[in-house]
Amino acid sequence: MNSPIPKRWLEILALRSSFTGTNEALCKHHQVSISSFYKYKSMQQVKSSGASPQFVRVEQQTQRTHVSITEQPTINFNPRTGQLTLPTTLNCDAIVSIIKGLSA
Repeated sequence: MNSPIPKRWLEILALRSSFTGTNEALCKHHQVSISSFYKYKSMQQVKSSGASPQFVRVEQQTQRTHVSITEQPTINFNPRTGQLTLPTTLNCDAIVSIIKGLSA
């Protein structure tokens, strides 16, 4: 933050103490962004205190979660139509047992 603070911002920052509204209202009144206000306010504080600027390292973490829902295979039988619906994941031995049971 070694760059000088623009004159316009020094004027806006000086007006802050006499402005009765919020920082956002001050920025809206002077048609400047709130993020720039905080940037120059911070620069002014660092210059007036003589301290080096303090930065906070922010790390963004993204976590992906995969949910796998396993449904139990369902067998549907409609007695009115006689339609039997079997799941595609049903093993062959189970299908054979069902057919044998129906033909018995």
